[in-house]
Amino acid sequence: MSQKKWWRGAILCIAFACSSLSAQAMTLNELQQTLSTTKIVRGDFSQSRTMAMFNQPLVSNGTFIIAENSGLWWHQTAPMAVSLVLTQDKLSQQFDNQPAQIITAAQNPMVFYFSHIFLALFNGDTAALNQQFSLKLTTLTPETDTTDTHTHTATKKQWQLVLTPKQAPLNKVFTTITLQGGKFINQLTLAEIRGDKTVITFSHQRTTPSTLTTEEKRVFQF
Repeated sequence: MSQKKWWRGAILCIAFACSSLSAQAMTLNELQQTLSTTKIVRGDFSQSRTMAMFNQPLVSNGTFIIAENSGLWWHQTAPMAVSLVLTQDKLSQQFDNQPAQIITAAQNPMVFYFSHIFLALFNGDTAALNQQFSLKLTTLTPETDTTDTHTHTATKKQWQLVLTPKQAPLNKVFTTITLQGGKFINQLTLAEIRGDKTVITFSHQRTTPSTLTTEEKRVFQF
């Protein structure tokens, strides 16, 4: 084969590969549909926060529940017990067995500005996020999905969504917020202007039971 024909063949192969990747790329609408399909997700989290003032990262662990019609329950179990419950208009924070501190949207609008951003992140509400961030979605290598029953396998697209704040106050705090996942969000990285970085890794995500338990309903009622 002549050198000219070899290069032509190589270019055709690359062009075909690129067109195939483009055809398989996930869109923002598809990502939102993927993340909003399940109304309730439970799982575990591990959070590592790197700060300039500390030599070692601050690590915490716990469980979480995100429920579409209720909100987010962030239950840290180590190194100390902290329960954070966030709804559309109220926030409850409780340390160990101390009385819960409750803040309403009317009392502290800025807290709820950030809180609603994070609810949008967990719910995969790309339409809401697009108002505050420039979004860059990349499709990564597929993963094997064995969610819930572990009795079936299916190919799920892996993706990465990088959010760059458009305006204040977010661009005064964060340089980027990066989400990675497949069927669920598997990792959330918060990169701050001052150099601090928080990486939250999610595991054991599950969608059953499909409704809140009696105890979970009680948590969201405050």
